[in-house]
Amino acid sequence: MQANVVRVKKTQADYFRRIALREAKKTGKEVQAFLVGHVVSPTLTVIDEFHYTKKYAVQTTCVVQWSGEEYEVVKQAAEAAGKRVVGDAHSHPEWDAVLSPTDYKAHVKEGHRIAGICSIHAGRTRLRFWVVESALPLKIDYV
Repeated sequence: MQANVVRVKKTQADYFRRIALREAKKTGKEVQAFLVGHVVSPTLTVIDEFHYTKKYAVQTTCVVQWSGEEYEVVKQAAEAAGKRVVGDAHSHPEWDAVLSPTDYKAHVKEGHRIAGICSIHAGRTRLRFWVVESALPLKIDYV
């Protein structure tokens, strides 16, 4: 069986990790980005862009949610470019990069292809991605 893979630009993934680390150090709160790209096949999802909000609807140490209006703008822009919102990534300050039951339910509810989690612990980050049909993290193909 072929492993599920997410292809992402290393510079974009590293930038998300830096933002997550900075916010964790500054406020202890989570951050979130929506991931725009395309699903190439059942086993390959490509992330072309990370989109960051200017204002969260909710942002705490254990919950993060964009405003619906900003999400709609990202969604419409992605569709106009022939792409789609393939998922989102958020951080877990002082917690491991695991897909929690709450994360899983939100992932299913939103109908996204992938979910990303970035853990921040002792000044170090770890970014992982999942698809809804597998409990195993995806293989990351950095480009």
